[in-house]
Amino acid sequence: MRMETSIAVPDASDAPDASGAFSALAGAMRCELKRHCYRMMGGVQDAEDCVQETLLRGWREFASLRDGAAGRPWLYSIATRVCLDALRTRRRRQTLFGPSLDEVEPGTGPWVEPWPGGVPPSGPERGLDIRLAFVSLLHGLSPRARAVLLLHDGVGMTAAEAAAALGISVAADDAPVEAYVDAWNAGDVGALIGLLQRDIVLTMPPWHRTFTGRDEVARFMTGVWPRYDGFRAVAIVANGQPAAAVYTRRDDAPYLPHSLHVLAGSGQVGEAVLYAPPLGASLFAAFGLPPTGLMH
Repeated sequence: MRMETSIAVPDASDAPDASGAFSALAGAMRCELKRHCYRMMGGVQDAEDCVQETLLRGWREFASLRDGAAGRPWLYSIATRVCLDALRTRRRRQTLFGPSLDEVEPGTGPWVEPWPGGVPPSGPERGLDIRLAFVSLLHGLSPRARAVLLLHDGVGMTAAEAAAALGISVAADDAPVEAYVDAWNAGDVGALIGLLQRDIVLTMPPWHRTFTGRDEVARFMTGVWPRYDGFRAVAIVANGQPAAAVYTRRDDAPYLPHSLHVLAGSGQVGEAVLYAPPLGASLFAAFGLPPTGLMH
């Protein structure tokens, strides 16, 4: 059910009324926005910083809001975009390019901090979870998937509306898996990169590594590619989505299970969850894949 905050939206030229209307909206929503930003960011101070930036952007853009009943989802959309921007900045600071998937240390990402208090038992956030276990699980998702989920559950947007509010595409299950597999089998990193959307998000359970955007993923892939003497891949289905199982080898050894790639996107790959070693290799048997010797 969609829950909205209705406000009277004055003419943009009526500055005093506009100031009062925005202040009323911001005051009514400040606490729930901070909890929303906490769910996105995982830290109390980060959430506060994002709320401050949200209110600043909201004030600047308030004249563009023509439908007073849309005030709540509008401000949530701004807050979510602010969080996504902050997460991209954080990843740029933390990312080190070039190490092998096998050499990345687990647990290098930021911890989810505790939140002081809880969620009001009634009101627009009723039913939204803020328990530490839930927020930690949210942070196992890519920031984009986390954003769409929270806008869907917190504001009542459809997935399409949430994606439109954030200026992103809704993940579909028609990613070009055959071309993806062909690029791995041909050892053609350029062809693989050409299949990626400009705003692709790549995550790698169980490692705390996220790459955002085609350029970041390209730098990572071109760093990893030379570490192996060959790749073999096969198309599979995982969670009802197109996926690929990738085998690698070094020297003249047999091809061994390496990673499982679950894909989403429309026409191109917009999101890839790459289950890296050792987790990826341990999943091959569950998919009925051979343990070695695939396509010598």
